[in-house]
Amino acid sequence: MLRANWTAAAVAALLSATLLCGVDPERDFSGKWVLDERASDARGIRPLPPASLSVSVTDASVDCASGADTWSYALDGSERAAHLGSETWNSAVKWEGAALLVNTLVSGPENYTIMDRWELSRNRALLVVSRQVIRQGAQTEGQFYYRREGQLAPEASTAEPAPAPLPRTQPAPPLARRPEPVPDAEFVIREGTHVLLELVNSLDTKHSKEGDAVYLRTAFPVYASNRQVIPRGASVLGTVTHAKPAGVVKGKGELYIRFDSLTLPNGVTRDFRSRLGNASGGKGDVDRDEGKITGASDNRGEARAAAQGAGMGAIIGGIAGGSAGHPITGLGVGAAAGAAAGILLKGRPEAVLPKGSNVEMILDRDLHYRFDELR
Repeated sequence: MLRANWTAAAVAALLSATLLCGVDPERDFSGKWVLDERASDARGIRPLPPASLSVSVTDASVDCASGADTWSYALDGSERAAHLGSETWNSAVKWEGAALLVNTLVSGPENYTIMDRWELSRNRALLVVSRQVIRQGAQTEGQFYYRREGQLAPEASTAEPAPAPLPRTQPAPPLARRPEPVPDAEFVIREGTHVLLELVNSLDTKHSKEGDAVYLRTAFPVYASNRQVIPRGASVLGTVTHAKPAGVVKGKGELYIRFDSLTLPNGVTRDFRSRLGNASGGKGDVDRDEGKITGASDNRGEARAAAQGAGMGAIIGGIAGGSAGHPITGLGVGAAAGAAAGILLKGRPEAVLPKGSNVEMILDRDLHYRFDELR
């Protein structure tokens, strides 16, 4: 009887601790994981995820380790930095349902952006990591499968037998097609959505003038109601609303950009007046409220990139809507790849956005699309 009471008390204590921890089982990636290389699809992506991974999830953070390397993701939206080899990784994360979206800016010998999506299988025996890497305007995608340590991939000999074929006299039932949305169905990209863009033409405070056109394209698709609404490569048109070159008297260079319209590949266009999103670097900044790009002084007078800063890691907001059927959907978040603050020109604190830079647009209004406009 005493033993039974002790067991009941132990179970109650365990349940209590679980409740206090507040970790949703669908979001609990805790455990030791081993990469299943045969099932994974690397597609030439680099860097590859580690071959083994230890994860511990609390209500405040996701703590990871692989060999001698350790790093952590804060679940309150703040950034955390980790030094892995010769690189510094600045990461911010966001939940999208049961999926964890991880956006990382990597600086070091080479600067690039990693966007990961972590999600557990239904039986919690498989951790799926969908990865997108954006490097110098080019992107690669891959999907990686981690199995819990000690749980091997099922062999063909142990797989469930295929069902017996139906008798020839019994026709197979027709396959049911998923119903198409009704023609008047509407898909809405909400105000405040963060859209990752790639700059087509270069801008700088020395040569750009007020009224100059800014040409961009979407670097990552945006989803609504489980449907892709804005594909990658949609055209975005903007305007330089103010450009002040740097000078001894004038001080730092300043550049204001406004985003005016977005055109889908089929020609459907929506107008707005949106601003540049959050971005900050060691020597250059983007004003969070005004979308102003400001150059910064370089004490050594050398040309150096100032866009690869920890602040860009925070750009993870609703870049892609959620769609469990799309492996890369919602990746980063926010998405924040590349140099969006200033690059310093020798001797002057000019702000520069070179061609191929990735910037973030924050929508100032809802964008409504009918189903027939997305065909």
